[in-house]
Amino acid sequence: GAHLFDPDDSVERKNDQGYVTSVGHSPTLGHMIGLALIKSGPDRVGDPIRMVDHTAGLDVICDIVEPVFFDPEGERARG
Repeated sequence: GAHLFDPDDSVERKNDQGYVTSVGHSPTLGHMIGLALIKSGPDRVGDPIRMVDHTAGLDVICDIVEPVFFDPEGERARG
């Protein structure tokens, strides 16, 4: 339920760019990863985004990545 904002924008409804739908810890990467719905998402891959969740006390900068960002060629699975 965290909301997403451009890093330089104020945290106001008019600047809302989308929201996080789910998160989880990645043991492989050693940090959290999440899924989100964001305006013009495919065009923003590589851009930073600000994730704000007042309930959880979060205000962090995240990276927008490709939906398949880890081993996109499937080399680990085909080993």
